[in-house]
Amino acid sequence: MKPFEPKVVNQLFCKPAHTVDWNNRATTRGRVLTPLGMVARITRNGTRGTPEAREAGKTASSYYATLVQRYRDEDRAANDGRGRMEWPAFMILRILTGFDPL
Repeated sequence: MKPFEPKVVNQLFCKPAHTVDWNNRATTRGRVLTPLGMVARITRNGTRGTPEAREAGKTASSYYATLVQRYRDEDRAANDGRGRMEWPAFMILRILTGFDPL
């Protein structure tokens, strides 16, 4: 099989269906990870804030790390063991094509 070559500068996936699949996974996972990541960061992983906030931060940080690891493992095992694009590779491509979240 020949390597994927983009038809346009900002094309990241070979087929539109793959783009949709990636975006759907990112959306689903992001809905879970975003609040956990926010609480973990705001409480500095449970080292700042009220006692309740600290406990929430520790729990959120632990859940966040566990889920990121689980998602990474799922991605690597996908496609009959061939895996999916790794998140760092995806972000490198996004940055190279002008991605600016700010």
